[in-house]
Amino acid sequence: MIFRHIHKRVNSNGSTETLINEFSDAEITIGRGGQSQIILASHRIALAHATLSFREGSLVVTDLGSATGVRLNRNRVARAIVKSGDTISLGDVSIEVQIDGDVVELVSSIVATPQGSEAERAARGVSRLQIEQYLPFMRRLVVGVGVVMVSATLLYPFVFNNFSSWSSGPISSSHKLIEGDCQKCHAEPFQPVRDRECLTCHQMTKHAKDFDGFAAKHPGLEMRCAQCHMEHNGDHGLILKDADFCVTCHASMTKLKSDAGIVNVQSFAQHPDFRISVKDSSGVASRVDIGDTARAVDQSQIKLNHEVHLKPNLRGKDGPVTLQCNSCHQLNDSFKAFKPINFDTHCRDCHSLGFDERLPYAQVPHGDAEAVYPALFTEYTKLFLLHEDESIPNRSKDLTRMMPAGTGVANPTPRPVDASLVASSARDAEHELFTRTGCFLCHSYAEKPEQDRTDTNSHFTVSKPNIPDIWFPAARFSHGAHEEFSCESCHEKTRQSTKTTDVLLPHKKLCQECHSQEKREGYVTSGCAECHSYHDALGIPREKKQSIDDYLRSLTR
Repeated sequence: MIFRHIHKRVNSNGSTETLINEFSDAEITIGRGGQSQIILASHRIALAHATLSFREGSLVVTDLGSATGVRLNRNRVARAIVKSGDTISLGDVSIEVQIDGDVVELVSSIVATPQGSEAERAARGVSRLQIEQYLPFMRRLVVGVGVVMVSATLLYPFVFNNFSSWSSGPISSSHKLIEGDCQKCHAEPFQPVRDRECLTCHQMTKHAKDFDGFAAKHPGLEMRCAQCHMEHNGDHGLILKDADFCVTCHASMTKLKSDAGIVNVQSFAQHPDFRISVKDSSGVASRVDIGDTARAVDQSQIKLNHEVHLKPNLRGKDGPVTLQCNSCHQLNDSFKAFKPINFDTHCRDCHSLGFDERLPYAQVPHGDAEAVYPALFTEYTKLFLLHEDESIPNRSKDLTRMMPAGTGVANPTPRPVDASLVASSARDAEHELFTRTGCFLCHSYAEKPEQDRTDTNSHFTVSKPNIPDIWFPAARFSHGAHEEFSCESCHEKTRQSTKTTDVLLPHKKLCQECHSQEKREGYVTSGCAECHSYHDALGIPREKKQSIDDYLRSLTR
């Protein structure tokens, strides 16, 4: 919401002066004091006279206990809904209200008192209060003292070689290493700190594509490093997190840069729904609105049914088990993101890659489809050689071959043990794994065309899994900071999800139940910088590094 205050002053000679201010706030204060957003210089206006705010979609004016009160269309009110075209009277000042979408225009007018008897009496009263009448030399005294103080301030640093008196405040801990070298930042006298001085030491990523061109196109925005990084305030203020700095551009980004591809954002309350990064079949990523059910789909190339996996008493290798979210999704050492899903760690206990009940301890390797057939061929070779070894009791030269996957169906026809039997058994098991069991349960597969098949390679390929570790590339989020809440508080529909393509991420509305841009009791105060990084630091180039000895020597100069 934008409040635009237009203040008109009609001078005694008939000329008009106009002052326009805009405020991107959900609530503003009108009064005579310096804490008010709209300041009206009238003795009949209280320091904090009234507020204008939006409540449930309506503009509301509230009297803050002023002596002269608030009138809406000449009727005194303590609190009332304001409509477009209404007039609000505060003391002796009238404000006309016009509402156009998200813009509230407030027009106030003051007519200067004409020169007359009343003005003359006021002027005479003021003149009697002027101290020059009683202390004729006061002005010269003040000027003289001022000249002495300014001279002392300018000369003292040179006389005693101590320039701390020129400092506007304490330097931050981050810049203590250059505290004694003012010219590191202040390269040009009487000029603001330029970006080139900052970039002498700091290497940063771009805030956005073609940001330099954008800044050059809008010089009025004064997009310098020092605009947001204000030094000489101690550690406070070096990195400003006030959302107003972000809103300066992002509230009207479509106007400032029509091809930016982003929407306008005025506050967290009016933030659009989140957009996730989705890769197409060729691996090209695009940002998609999380509410777009047709495009916001998980393209991980993995078959996973959360509803089945989260049922109680699943049967694993050691008996019934009950999986929880953290059985698979485990925080990494930074406590911000998750460790990658790994078959051996998270899946093998329940999903065996066995292929023949005669080989209860044999499993095909995971992760490489080309390694499956050679492994099968090796295992069946060992199996058949074992049956031909006459030193093995109960051996049988007439091998009865069992069907793969433990179907229990036997082939009663005796077959000689040779390479063709081994190969056919391995091919049968391979086909079973890729089309019915094992690999098929979790992966999408494809059969190779005839020209790509050989007698020794695998005849199937598997779609490479692509489980995303970052869904919101334009934002940052720490799971560790939300540890006190259960996973399903945010990922609400996980237990009902039957398809891998389901995107089980929370929407903006859920975050707004705990976070607020404004300071509110019980809410986490969260500006833009809470979730978004303006730019990220890069490593200092080797040629710009210094030794500790060089630094310590610089302190003794």
